[in-house]
Amino acid sequence: MFSGGYKQLVRTLCAAAGLAFAMHGGLAMAASLPDPTRPPQRFVELAKRVPAVSDHWRLGSILIAPQRRVAVINGQSMSLGEQLNGAQLVSIEPGRVCLRRGTKEIVLELLTVRPTRSAVGEQNP
Repeated sequence: MFSGGYKQLVRTLCAAAGLAFAMHGGLAMAASLPDPTRPPQRFVELAKRVPAVSDHWRLGSILIAPQRRVAVINGQSMSLGEQLNGAQLVSIEPGRVCLRRGTKEIVLELLTVRPTRSAVGEQNP
């Protein structure tokens, strides 16, 4: 009834439409999944309340990879040499960072205060 070329064209168009539909649905599903690396909301809110200019330093996290080192201080991602509130980030080590403002050295460590609640248990007692 139809020529072989027409059947092949219809098959190709159907396959392309199916692929486009699957990709669109897959993107929608992926967008609805929560990010497992995102910190709990109460920590995000706390970081937003930290003043932009202050002498209060809060070390949120440290990333050490072969090509880069990054520290999150007062909710801001920083690399070596960058400045925050007039202090320069001079070292990033496992568990601690060092900032320098003039001649003053500021050392920040992760978990210097033991948490009272688990980050996993977001429910109030």
